[in-house]
Amino acid sequence: MINNLEPIGILDIGAFETKFLIFKIDNSIIEIISYAKLPTQGIKKGIVSDLDKLSECISKVIGGAEDLAKIQIKKIYLAISSLNNSVVSFCYSKNIGGYEIEMEKDIQFLINGGVNLFREFNKNLNIIHLFNLNLRIDKINSVDNPVGLVADTLEGDLLIVSCKKNICKNYQKIIDKSYVNLEKFVYPPYALSFLSYLESPLSDNIMTIDFGHEKTSISVFKNDNFIFTSTIPLGSWHITNDISKSLNLNMTIAEKLKVNNSSCSLLNEGHPYEYLESDNLGIKSYKKVSNNILNKIVISRVEEIIDHINLELISFKSNKETFNKILITGEGSKIHGFTELLKNKLKVKCMLLEKFTPKIKNNIPDAYDVCLSVVNFIKNSYKKEIPSFSKRKKSFFETLYSFFN
Repeated sequence: MINNLEPIGILDIGAFETKFLIFKIDNSIIEIISYAKLPTQGIKKGIVSDLDKLSECISKVIGGAEDLAKIQIKKIYLAISSLNNSVVSFCYSKNIGGYEIEMEKDIQFLINGGVNLFREFNKNLNIIHLFNLNLRIDKINSVDNPVGLVADTLEGDLLIVSCKKNICKNYQKIIDKSYVNLEKFVYPPYALSFLSYLESPLSDNIMTIDFGHEKTSISVFKNDNFIFTSTIPLGSWHITNDISKSLNLNMTIAEKLKVNNSSCSLLNEGHPYEYLESDNLGIKSYKKVSNNILNKIVISRVEEIIDHINLELISFKSNKETFNKILITGEGSKIHGFTELLKNKLKVKCMLLEKFTPKIKNNIPDAYDVCLSVVNFIKNSYKKEIPSFSKRKKSFFETLYSFFN
């Protein structure tokens, strides 16, 4: 845990909006100094499509937050779209031969071997996060700290979150054009899930669902382990697109109808013909839209997204697992009736399903949930994530990933 930290920035480049938040930590207390957001430009499906437009967007949003705070920050963390990331997990092992397990000789060697194996077959990927989970000795005995224990074998599970090198290089190129330094890329579903996990200490099985603009991500913590994450390339934009095409409306009107008038439930039989009048920037549209037709379009796409979520969670359903809590966030989750529809259609058992409202939010708008989760990620390190020391280059081990501080 970090007790003191000078002002630092969190940049969340979303498909719809780019958010920037400045915070500091003073005597273990997080202070949110300022935040700002702008419509995203120069991004398509999480990939840089126009360097100049995105660079201008980032400069404006950082400058806006800095002007509010009357400070200039030096370092930022960048949350990159989960559409760009891939996740892989695998088991790795070493023969100990009946001797005591040593940190550098055995555990560190094992981690380096796993990292090198991953890099050998994924030369075009950068490791964003590396997790060392479920350490076991003699095949079946789970241990928290194997150092000093006598064993025949040592094995564990690595979970690696990675991103294509060229995508990282393009983001780095944009940051390099500004006066700030990029400290680290962060995978948003992990950061959101980690915050949910820390603020729900009594929940041994907790899921976070982020219903975003172009994608929906799922992440799970179980018994202190970050065990699962996945991203579905469907989000609230697809609902807007469906409304636009089905009702022959432009995207601006379709978005407003989705946000202000749509629902994941139909009107009762007594009012099946309630009509809505569209308004585009003050100009009235005389085309009227049936509320129930609008809702049927929304329900159809939302149910499809929930079906995909169920497919991703099929192993949890097969194992008859029950989640203590499922937390939902993202602009798509604000559609009226979404929570109720998710409760009815989700095929895994859950004791509680509610909005993502951790204490750290403190009335900060929902749009900054990812930024706030990265703040938590910086302040409270996850003990099973292995940090990278690639910039320090002190030893062979530290140039890869290391337990050592």
